[in-house]
Amino acid sequence: MKKQQPDLNRRSLLKALTIGGTATAALAVTGVSAAQATESNVSTKSADGYHETAHIRSYYNSLRS
Repeated sequence: MKKQQPDLNRRSLLKALTIGGTATAALAVTGVSAAQATESNVSTKSADGYHETAHIRSYYNSLRS
């Protein structure tokens, strides 16, 4: 008799639904919308901006050689 192979696609779907539901519930409990959460993360990264430091200049110089 041949053993049945588990359906990995179904398991992956069930895992994704469980994780998605848990994340949604966590956001609902904290009272933060998804748009606010992503906006706050993006704003902190873009505030730093691009700064050309000495080590970056030396890297650019090494590419020219």
